[in-house]
Amino acid sequence: MIFSIILIYGIAAMGMNILTGFAGQLSLGHGAFLAIGAYTSAYLSIHMGTPIILNMLVGAVIASGLGLLIGLPALRMKGFYLAIATIAFGVGVEQLIAAVDELGGHGGIYRIPRLFRNQFNTFLIILLVFLVMYLIAQIIVKSPFGVKYRMVRDSEIAARAYGINLRKIKLNAFVTSAIYGSVAGTLYAHTVGYIQPMDFGLATSINLLCMVIIGGVTMLEGGLIGSMIISGLPFFFSRTSIPMSIIVGILLILFVLLLPKGIAFEIFLAYNRYLQIPYIKLLRFLHSKRKGRGKFITAGDKWIYYTEEGSGKPVLYLHGNSGSHEWFREVMDVPGYHIFAPDIPNFGKSDRLPESDIDLYADKIADFMKAVNIKDCYVVGHSLGGAVALSLALRHSERVRRLLLLDGCPIDGLKTPEEAYPLIEMYKRNFVLLKKSIAAAMGTRKDRRLHNLLTKEALLMNPSSYAGNARALTRVDFRDQVKDFRIPTLFVVGEKDPVISAEDAQRTAEYLGGKIMVLEGIDHSLVVEDPKKFKEILIGHDKE
Repeated sequence: MIFSIILIYGIAAMGMNILTGFAGQLSLGHGAFLAIGAYTSAYLSIHMGTPIILNMLVGAVIASGLGLLIGLPALRMKGFYLAIATIAFGVGVEQLIAAVDELGGHGGIYRIPRLFRNQFNTFLIILLVFLVMYLIAQIIVKSPFGVKYRMVRDSEIAARAYGINLRKIKLNAFVTSAIYGSVAGTLYAHTVGYIQPMDFGLATSINLLCMVIIGGVTMLEGGLIGSMIISGLPFFFSRTSIPMSIIVGILLILFVLLLPKGIAFEIFLAYNRYLQIPYIKLLRFLHSKRKGRGKFITAGDKWIYYTEEGSGKPVLYLHGNSGSHEWFREVMDVPGYHIFAPDIPNFGKSDRLPESDIDLYADKIADFMKAVNIKDCYVVGHSLGGAVALSLALRHSERVRRLLLLDGCPIDGLKTPEEAYPLIEMYKRNFVLLKKSIAAAMGTRKDRRLHNLLTKEALLMNPSSYAGNARALTRVDFRDQVKDFRIPTLFVVGEKDPVISAEDAQRTAEYLGGKIMVLEGIDHSLVVEDPKKFKEILIGHDKE
């Protein structure tokens, strides 16, 4: 039964989390909403024989109405004053229930129908309800209402200036939280089978607040973690003479001092900083052993992995940062062309280099072109690959006859703010962040299978190159080297590209004496967003 009780209080604490952690409204009368749900369902079950699910809905309606009532003081009060008002509400509900003989008075209500006779089945049903309530809470906090909750919490003045209806948002938070409390109360009554007013008094409200503080104020998972501690402690200390109030008080002081943002937040930080590293290493190892469509070739002193397809005039594809040959998997079949798509050294399955440098990458690609006997080549560079393609054209112009730059690095470099580097470094130990980064690079293309493949390919990049490539792009500046540049160049940029602007493309094209093309509805990666359009541009540029 202890696990069921933990989940029940986890639901109540989750509602408290929405109210206090997200909306910033302090309540010390939340036990009253549990009482409303518990007594409503118990009374209806015993005297009217109505099903528990219907009783739960009735209790939620009543609780939401009283949530509106208790939310009214929040419109003019906050902080300690609001806490005192909610204490009065909680104590008032407790005393009112105790004074009504039909509700059992101080003695409470006995023989409440159980959810199931089997406690394990009861636990499963409560777990299911918990998961549903958690999913609903996730939807709420990620919705526009959740954003408004946080705006009101952080600054009511700013929220009002932004046009937020403070009255509506505060009342909404109280009603939502009240419903969660009522649902928890209903489950409590039919799990324990006996309720009395003191079960939902001030001590219960304080315990709920402690659960939220200890578990994590701004994390929905914090309510469950706090419930494990606060609800589980009596079970472990039941045979001792130590008062629970002392234990809870000591824990509260320790957590406020040592973990002010709660256990859930610290677990979240540890997960994002350290706990994903073993998983990433395993995933990297398994993916590196995956049999691909390409092959290796010795280029100078390095092994380079590449794929090729078709016959005709040679075309060389150069991928972007965190990329590999797989970014071009859907554009390898262009009639009349022999396509080569290598993994630039430091990326994919190709060998590692001692440093991340655009000119060094270009030299190694020139070695690759020599190894596969490519001359007079049409070079396509995407993102970072655009910088490599331009360096290749400048340093080994005899091998390049035409350039197509797709959202490429500007001719004077791509500056990354210094404060962004810690986040970039996190990509190599945080799979979730890396996956979001790849999703952003894919732009408007939504393909789960391709997204997963490109994310795993990104894991193969040299760990030192995550920040190293960003710094390499910062150092790029070809302006003094292109005075006699004669290679036909087309710079294609997506209208929605958040990294490379049309102005960047225009400035680069002017230095190179080339042309610019801005594509509507395209983000940063034309080759995956619209492969058909890319092929048309590739062929069209070659005819000019």
